[in-house]
Amino acid sequence: MSDLDTLYNTLSDCVIEISHVIRKFNPISLGSTIGSENSSGEQVKKLDLLCNNLLIEKLSQLSCVKCIASEEEEELIKVNENGKYLVSFDPLDGSSNIDCNITVGTIFCVFEYNNGTLINGSNIVMSGYSLYGGSTQLTVCKNKVTTMYNLNPENNTWNTICDNYQMKEYSNIYSLNESNKYIYDDNINKYIDSLIDKGYTARWVGSLVADFHRTLLKSGILIYPGNNKNKEGKIRLVYEAYPLAYIIHNSNGMSSNGEQNMLSIPFPHDNIHKRTPIFYGSNFEMNAYENKRWYLK
Repeated sequence: MSDLDTLYNTLSDCVIEISHVIRKFNPISLGSTIGSENSSGEQVKKLDLLCNNLLIEKLSQLSCVKCIASEEEEELIKVNENGKYLVSFDPLDGSSNIDCNITVGTIFCVFEYNNGTLINGSNIVMSGYSLYGGSTQLTVCKNKVTTMYNLNPENNTWNTICDNYQMKEYSNIYSLNESNKYIYDDNINKYIDSLIDKGYTARWVGSLVADFHRTLLKSGILIYPGNNKNKEGKIRLVYEAYPLAYIIHNSNGMSSNGEQNMLSIPFPHDNIHKRTPIFYGSNFEMNAYENKRWYLK
């Protein structure tokens, strides 16, 4: 078994364990805060901590792992100096929704060091995310092939939903938080107005994994831009933006921070929690935005 397969098995086993915890215990209790903030300045929930500790414990046992980066940890965790991978993760994306029983998930990314360093998203060899919703699903892009799985909880096995998944070229759905429209750049609002004029409909959950998964399946565009209050955006590059970009680029879609391909952004060695605006979508909608074609044909 390859090191990458071992990593996949470890991560997928963690997803199964987290899924069982979510389905077994009181969501209101799991969604309560523990009175502290994480590295991103967000209140830490009980389930955040449980998921974070589980992933660190399991990944730290693998000799192929050199370092671990988590949303919940201030600094990189050094595991094995001779390891060849950095594994980053958001242990529970959308955790503010856990008490409401809205879909949350785990996002992860595996970077392979090149001569001891990381350049950008080109170092990614695997990324994925889980959805703890009506069923537990796992989407993984390994060696540039995207596969989707559904968990059978009776025997803890993964059933393949789709292999080598590819997005449609366009859709009629857009997704962003329109309550922030008055602090968005005018170009964002012009673009959204043009979509509405063409009959596009809005869909917004407010949980990144849920909104991304819908965009991946149904196509269209998901936007979480910077604004007048948060110029750099709010999504973390290393353990949220990079992994989702790797998936969508290898699934016939596109990503951007509004100015460049997400995967070409230099790895932030000096700030592992660097934030970025995000634009993910199918080719038609993304090209329309990037080429400033406000009135879509």
